[in-house]
Amino acid sequence: MLLMTMGGNAVGILSVENLNKSFGKLHVLKNVSFTLETGEILGFIGPNGSGKSTTMKCIANLVFPESGKVEIAGHDLYKERSQALSHLSALIEAPGLYFNLTGIENLKVFASLRQIPRKRLEEVIEFTGLGHALKKKAGAYSMGMKQRLALAVAILPKPTFLILDEPFNGLDPQGVFELRSMIKGLAREGCGILFSSHQLIEMEKISSRNIFIKDGEIVSQEKAQADVAVLSYKLYVDRQEQDLAMLSKLKTEGLLQDFLAGESELLISLSDITHCTRVITTILADGRELRGIVPQTANIENLYSHIYEKEVL
Repeated sequence: MLLMTMGGNAVGILSVENLNKSFGKLHVLKNVSFTLETGEILGFIGPNGSGKSTTMKCIANLVFPESGKVEIAGHDLYKERSQALSHLSALIEAPGLYFNLTGIENLKVFASLRQIPRKRLEEVIEFTGLGHALKKKAGAYSMGMKQRLALAVAILPKPTFLILDEPFNGLDPQGVFELRSMIKGLAREGCGILFSSHQLIEMEKISSRNIFIKDGEIVSQEKAQADVAVLSYKLYVDRQEQDLAMLSKLKTEGLLQDFLAGESELLISLSDITHCTRVITTILADGRELRGIVPQTANIENLYSHIYEKEVL
């Protein structure tokens, strides 16, 4: 689905406050709140059914929440709909292209519908990087080419705010690299971008920061990192043969969430900070010397595992 509107001068990009949405008895969004800054790439992470797509559709005015507020470039989406949407373009779910038309014909159709100047159309044609392939029908394109064309259509009106839902789906490594470069280029030009993806490594490479949604509620990256940093430590001690059995026993007792034994260090993740003293005391039994203890900063995969307890994406 492709939503395209005309651009304008932004006084702020996005503010979402206390969105609530239910489908029947299912409460899908629960006081969802977050912001997006100019030129920022905000990763939106969560497993299927967590509320990601519903949130993005509410922001794009495709789904209507029961309560809450959305401001786009300083305009209230529900009181100043036209002004708010004039700053937004969105690529949600499948690319909304005419597959029986060539790439260039697709661009011309959408440019005509939105009264895009010829000069801007020429800029976007160059932006696609598709070259002679623009003369071929879009239905014959690879998934990567379709995504690039759909992104080009979305930016025709020079939006200051762009929503991308799973833009890397179905792309080969080269397609991922090219699309990543295009998205970063748009951010450098001042476009604020909200995007979701199941490819966590790509999220870490491209996003300025990330937010997580779990059961319809937002968990900030800062909050998740703080929790993981408190619970994960690297201990530098003299390894002993009984370490693995000891750590396994602590995990079985519920004191450790996980552990990893290296040659000269133990990496432990506590199930609760209150267990720290007992775990360290047990590890350092028999007079072993602790040479160092370092709290760990989590990468995006560790954060995901911590928040969702290894749910499947």
